Amino acid sequence: MLLLSPTEEDAGGKRHVLSHSKSLSDLSLFSPPPTHPSIFYGSASITPPGYLQAHRPSTNITYTFTPNVNVPNCMVLSPPSYVGHPHSPYWISVSMNCFTPSSYITTIRRSSLDGELVGDFELGISAVKKPTLCIRGNEYFLSDVLESNHRLFRNAWCYRVTDTERTVCIYWDEMSNNGAIACFSSKDKTVTNLLARFLPPVYLRKQGRSQQYTRLEVTPIGHDFLDDIVMSALIIERMRTTPSVRGLPKS
Repeated sequence: MLLLSPTEEDAGGKRHVLSHSKSLSDLSLFSPPPTHPSIFYGSASITPPGYLQAHRPSTNITYTFTPNVNVPNCMVLSPPSYVGHPHSPYWISVSMNCFTPSSYITTIRRSSLDGELVGDFELGISAVKKPTLCIRGNEYFLSDVLESNHRLFRNAWCYRVTDTERTVCIYWDEMSNNGAIACFSSKDKTVTNLLARFLPPVYLRKQGRSQQYTRLEVTPIGHDFLDDIVMSALIIERMRTTPSVRGLPKS
């Protein structure tokens, strides 16, 4: 296949075909400037349409929270070893706020303990310091992001984060009395809208039986919101298991 070469004009007005020996770097001078993805795709996101869908797995994947024996106060959320999947493991660590010892910061990073920062949140039992959440570089008061709906038998939560790229809105609902909660893409909590299920252990450790760890089962569509699913699941579980100031024993 032949490539048609542009032409150039000399001082005498004669037009000459550029030599085929011209390098590609020379030809690039005649090319239009590159277009920023935000202009090309008509949005502020640098992610092309369909990119997330292309990286969805074909079936549900169950991730497991396992403690890291080499690092104190750290656990790793990772898929099964046999799954070839583009999402890297999440490294989750907890540290104390030195100014407020009753408040703890949970930090989530990708791939390793010093990998890419996904976000963090801070929760405590202080009645003065407001809980906060930071994700994708933006920090919010937790009360502006997570809405709790406490019911007689089953609780529900709405998690909504709006940033420069998009708004993520997901809904969590208690499934049963064993502590499991389910995440949906809308208030219409149906199987077709299911994004993930957070599954704590259902039995105690017993000699001769392998230890059961907390799991996170994620649907193919749920992988489009995996960072927010992991973040909100950790926040909700922390809130459910943290005693209130009133519930603390008196000295």
